[in-house]
Amino acid sequence: MKMKKIRALRQFSHYHAGNFDQFEVRNVPDEYAKALIGMELAEAVAGPPIPEPTTTTSKKPGSKNDRNRHGSDID
Repeated sequence: MKMKKIRALRQFSHYHAGNFDQFEVRNVPDEYAKALIGMELAEAVAGPPIPEPTTTTSKKPGSKNDRNRHGSDID
C-alpha cells in the first residue's frame, strides 16, 4: 500500500483515517490522501513537517465568566 504525507488544513474526522487536528502531519494511504486533498481538508507535504503556528489569545475584561468588580460572582 502506497502512503502519502499530508497536512490537515483544519480539524476534521475521516471514517478510516481517524481524527486530524489542524496542521497535523500524517502518513495516510494514497487513496485517502487524494480524497482529502480534493475536498480541501489537507495538502500534500513534500518535506519535513512545518511547525504549527503559535497564537496568543487574551481574555477580554468584562466577559461573562469574569467576576464583578467587587470579587463576588453574585450579580
